[in-house]
This record gives sequence, structure tokens and C-alpha cells, in this order.
Amino acid sequence: MHKWVAAALAASITVGLAPAFAAPDDASSRTATPAEQESFFDWYGARHAGRGLLRPQFNVIREEGKRGKRGKRRVTAIVDGPAQRAVLPLCRQPRGVYEYDPRASKEARWSESGPPQTLVWIHHAPQCGAQPDTPVRLFQPLAEMDILMLLQQHPSILGSARLLMAGNTSCAPSRSRGYRLTGLDRGKDGLPVLVFASDIAGEARVSVRRTRNELLPWSVACSGAR
Repeated sequence: MHKWVAAALAASITVGLAPAFAAPDDASSRTATPAEQESFFDWYGARHAGRGLLRPQFNVIREEGKRGKRGKRRVTAIVDGPAQRAVLPLCRQPRGVYEYDPRASKEARWSESGPPQTLVWIHHAPQCGAQPDTPVRLFQPLAEMDILMLLQQHPSILGSARLLMAGNTSCAPSRSRGYRLTGLDRGKDGLPVLVFASDIAGEARVSVRRTRNELLPWSVACSGAR
């Protein structure tokens, strides 16, 4: 095993799981085995020769099976690239998510799980600092100034959106819940969308219109637990 692989493997064992893929604390979940982790380092290193690998985050969940049977064991690895300074004080960071298939050949056991992701956050310093505990995922491309304004104004937008929630049958029961911004998206009508996760596992999507330098909620839609 290459020295950088061994070092990364040792470090990864102590790394916490990424919040977006946090596994429940029960007997059906456990960490990736050393063999699975080494397999990932070998696979990733072969495809990114000469490129250092930041410490990946491994996660294992047991999917729910049918008729009470144990479901499929799913192993994933998350690799975050270096944070990049966008328009001050906006930071962007690429993220790759990879999935393990134990039934595939040795060279093909890992593959990308969907397209690359982008995380964004605000950091008031010349250089982007460490990733915050709750970065926001960029689901669709948006102008950097729009991203910055959405991040800065999302608390006031959410406050105004609660009035719209009161008149929406899917949102009214959860309009007073706590919400955390988790993503930025774009609706079918082209409007930017703030994606919020509620404190009871529900989701609220708030589309936004711009009036001069002010962003105002235009419509809301809710799903999940309420």
C-alpha cells in the first residue's frame, strides 16, 4: 500500500461521518471495514494519479428490507475538495460521493453516486476557512451574487415565508417549526429556491423573487413529516 494511502486510511478511521449521510446509531450500522477503505484508496488513487486525497468520510447504513428481512448494506465514501474563494465573502467547495459494490470486480467496486456536488457558505476572511458544520448544497447553478444574497437574507426570507405557509395546506401544520437552510435550487419557472429542513424531518421549498436589492418569498411547498 502506498504511504499516502496508509496515512489517509489511518486518519479516516477517526473522522466523523458527514451530516448529510449520518447513520442511525443501531446494530444495523457500522463503519466501513479496513479492507473496504483500502479498496477505495486504491481505486481513487488509480484514477487521480498525482493528486492528493483529502481525508474521506465513510458511512455505512443498512437499508430497510422487505417483510422484516435485513436490507442491503450500503457503503459510501465522501471526498471534499479544497474550498475555493468566490465573490467575497462566498466560498465554494466540490464534493464527490462514491458507492461500494462488493459484487463487482475488484477494479470496479467503487463508482460515483450521482454527479459531483457543490457546497457553499459565507466566510469573512481573505481565504476560505474550514467547512462549517452545516454547509449549503448548491443543487442548480446560480449567479454568485444571487447565491451570496440568498445565504445572507435567508433568515428574513424564511420569516416572511411563514405567512405564505399559513395559507398552504401542505405547509400550515409545520409553519411554526424550526428550519435550517440545507440547499439552493432553481424552480421550473426559473426562480431561485431556498431548501429548508425542518426539525421534524420535513422539507420546505421557498421560491424567491428579487425586488431591487431585496429578496421576497414568492411561493412555498412542503413535504415529509409534519
